Amino acid sequence: MALLWPQHDAERARRGLRNALHELRRTLGRDAVISIGDGLVGIDPTHLDCDAYALERGTWAPDAGDDGLPVDPLHGLHVDDAAEFDRWLSAERTRLRELLREAQSKRAAADGAARQARTAPSPGAPHGGDVTAMYIRGHYCFLRAAHDGEATTLRHARTYYERALALDPDFAPAVAGLSNFYAVAARRELLVPFEATWDQCLAYSRRTLELSDTIGIPHVHFGTDALYLRDDFDRAGAEFARAVRKDPEYAEGHRFLAVWMGIAGRSREAIEAAETAARLEPDIVTMVNTLAAVRIAAGDLVGGEEALRATLELEPRHAPSRERLLRLLERQERLAEAVEERRRAPAAFRGEQFARAWAEQGVDGYRAERRGELRDEVERIEARMHEAKPSSVNERYAPPVLRLVAAYAELGEWSKVRTWRLQATASRPVLAHWFASMPELQRAPALVPPPSKGAAGRPPGR
Repeated sequence: MALLWPQHDAERARRGLRNALHELRRTLGRDAVISIGDGLVGIDPTHLDCDAYALERGTWAPDAGDDGLPVDPLHGLHVDDAAEFDRWLSAERTRLRELLREAQSKRAAADGAARQARTAPSPGAPHGGDVTAMYIRGHYCFLRAAHDGEATTLRHARTYYERALALDPDFAPAVAGLSNFYAVAARRELLVPFEATWDQCLAYSRRTLELSDTIGIPHVHFGTDALYLRDDFDRAGAEFARAVRKDPEYAEGHRFLAVWMGIAGRSREAIEAAETAARLEPDIVTMVNTLAAVRIAAGDLVGGEEALRATLELEPRHAPSRERLLRLLERQERLAEAVEERRRAPAAFRGEQFARAWAEQGVDGYRAERRGELRDEVERIEARMHEAKPSSVNERYAPPVLRLVAAYAELGEWSKVRTWRLQATASRPVLAHWFASMPELQRAPALVPPPSKGAAGRPPGR
């Protein structure tokens, strides 16, 4: 009931369940669906013809699929927002694949099929070509999907990783691949609840290190856990450093190290790490966008803009890069270019309103429109922060108070900046690192001056 009728109360959910069972019995026959007591519903196996049952009874041994790959048990079976079901499904697929391998091996021996005997997984060579091929396909799907790609492609990555592990349960790269899958699924809320999905990521990360101590992926997950979820800033830096030491070619390790270095105020090292990440993966938007961010934070506005332009060539719809470019243009008083950027498709930055204000009143019109935009933003964020609801997943990684303080700094309301900054660091001392690294707090804003003299005060120092 919780899965199929989550919005209903218990009475309405039970009514929905009764109606569903009635329809199933009407279609399949009254004896096909069995109910026992108040909490158990099932299918009478004597009424069910299913290849999985035949496989368990030893009466079915399929050939490989049309593409030569192993048959994929339960292919296409998926339920959104059901973490417990998802864990069951993963374990059931692994169990059925093991039965499939055994059945196919017996069939190959009985028939004397030399070709199948040669291609069956060899116990003496567990890391053979089939395992590697499955892993490579999974890694390809993961890279396509991990950074704002399709959820379906991300699930394909998991399927290939699981196929690799069905051939060799101790193949460490595939275990690390699954840790990556669960990390992204948790971050993007493809699997819920967040805590359970993230725990799966950490469990696969620990298992990876048990199998191989040369893979950097687990340390990125340990580092993000420390940085964003445990408020352990020093441990986060140590984990990201371990990731790049173990695997110098792992771009995501360098990217997270760059983020941490930037927050720590180590600008030169942050830029070096971000440049390495962008060099290793020049076609992944987040790598180039991170390079832009650390360059701008270090005061290299020319280099930052160059990286932002490169990011938007890769993905014109990348909202974080477009917003960062807008702030850069506004900071440099390049407001005509800012208007054009706001109007660029897809229009997500009130382009027509700003264009109209610019055409009618020039700089003053743009500034007034930006003040209104900032007022709407601080009102929305403050209302959200005064709610008693728990933080969303996105707010775990990007605390809204950071954006709120940056908005008040641009408005020149430094008393508000100080108040929210003190409140935030009192409840989460680790946020002091973030505030200290924000360029918005190191200089008075040029674009949106305070409405009256003396309102801005002096910008707080580090």
